[in-house]
Amino acid sequence: MKIKHLPLSIDPKSNRYHYYELLWKEVAFRLLKKAEPKLEGWSLLDYGCGRGEALQIGLSLGMKVVGTDIEDECLAVSRKIAPVQRLNPSDPVAQFGAKSFDVVACFHVLEHVPSPVQTLNNLREIARKYLLLAVPNLSAFHDLLRPKRWLDPVNEGHLQSWDHATFLNLMEKHCSLKLVEWGFDAVIIPPISSLINRFFGNRFAIALETGLFKCIHPYASHSVIALAKPTG
Repeated sequence: MKIKHLPLSIDPKSNRYHYYELLWKEVAFRLLKKAEPKLEGWSLLDYGCGRGEALQIGLSLGMKVVGTDIEDECLAVSRKIAPVQRLNPSDPVAQFGAKSFDVVACFHVLEHVPSPVQTLNNLREIARKYLLLAVPNLSAFHDLLRPKRWLDPVNEGHLQSWDHATFLNLMEKHCSLKLVEWGFDAVIIPPISSLINRFFGNRFAIALETGLFKCIHPYASHSVIALAKPTG
């Protein structure tokens, strides 16, 4: 079965879901910037670079960035931003070298891989100082008005999912990582969010979902976002 490809162009100004495609990356880099205010000259590997937004953020912070992906389309798009390499997913440590990058970013990739434990351990071996991680949040709110909401199709490329507790367990108990800090992006509350967006517009919905809703229910954010450090 051919898995549907991610969109290669997005419009964050007109589509709040496209806006959130950027937001989880921005939130993760804010965590990194908080922990390490001076990132100029640091090296960054974006594992699963997609459209290259994380590469752009890293460049804006003065980092030396490299992207990697398995998709031809993603490599072509990201190559316009920064150097990229086709990923060898079976042995990325041999490809890039142990402790070869100060920071490794991996955004919404682990849910697609057959063995997240193996992949995350590989990324920990590559990273010298930090990992920036984001995955979809299993505890994000679903539409409470639909009784069969738990039977709705999920992203066809997703093989697993986590909430904050299970992702923390994955990181610290199985992958020799130490959580530095969680980040939170947006809390969407169907059908309230949809009604707000319909009647008041994109900007007002974003303001509530990244403001009040997030303050009230941060662990129901769209993504589980973590800044972590290798311990092994």
